[in-house]
Amino acid sequence: CLYVCLRCFPGYRWFTLCRKPDQTLTNDTTKKKPSGYVLAPVPIPSFHKPHFSSLVVVGSDIYNIHGPSSNVSILDCRSHTWRKVQSLILDSRVLGQKIYVAGCYNDIHLDSSFFEVFDTKTKVWVSEPIPCIPYSEREFNFLHSKSICIDKKIHVVTDSEGVVAYNPKEGRWDLDGLRLDLDQHMRSDSYCVMENVLYSVYNRMVIWYDTEASRWRYLEGLAGLPTFPLGGSVRLGDYGGKLVVLWEEDLLYCLSSFVHKKKIWCAEIALERRKNCEIYGEVEWFDHVLTIPKEYDLVKVLAATV
Repeated sequence: CLYVCLRCFPGYRWFTLCRKPDQTLTNDTTKKKPSGYVLAPVPIPSFHKPHFSSLVVVGSDIYNIHGPSSNVSILDCRSHTWRKVQSLILDSRVLGQKIYVAGCYNDIHLDSSFFEVFDTKTKVWVSEPIPCIPYSEREFNFLHSKSICIDKKIHVVTDSEGVVAYNPKEGRWDLDGLRLDLDQHMRSDSYCVMENVLYSVYNRMVIWYDTEASRWRYLEGLAGLPTFPLGGSVRLGDYGGKLVVLWEEDLLYCLSSFVHKKKIWCAEIALERRKNCEIYGEVEWFDHVLTIPKEYDLVKVLAATV
């Protein structure tokens, strides 16, 4: 199931992608056929304020890992109810059944140069935080960091020192060859990782990177998919092995230059790895799935197994 979190006033709302209950079919082949999908609201109770990097999914649970003097909230997507785990943490990334958290709190203050590890099976935190000291005992600041998992390493974009990578198997930190490109393409929240490939949005189009290709490339084969609006929010997600893309488009009313509402568009893209290391995409469908007030913003899209 695909879940979408939207920021609105005064709180947050959740939606899920579903088929329209009734759909009128047409024999007119000159018109683009509707996908039949819409974003439907999900009655989920209020919870702590989420951010793009604070929401991660493991199986049927969505973890909201939020800021100081607070808890970890877990959304059970089968019952749409929240439960809490005591914690004090910041940005996070999933590797296997463990969540690696960049930045932690002790009893007195924030220590932004450590990892904490949460085991989603036992719901218990590893007792000893992992210090980030790759070279010459130089510490790195994770206070406003973003992270991804590639090649079974946690790559963290630090506040000022580029990208560092942690190898849990070897228990070792190092500076990573991706540091310049990662830093550039993770400044926005328009990225996700699927099957060890990092997908992002650049120049209003989808691009990808993996360590086998060793460079960024545009995702080819997206016939019919429009370029994304300039300045609009775009969110990417892994939807059962397919790339799902959601983006905003301002809706202008006639005789007025003011934006009163926005459209949310969604595209589902099948991916194919070819022999020359290229990845090609095939747009299975794209459509307008929701209209929202202009004050609403996309936070994140996640796919949970239920």
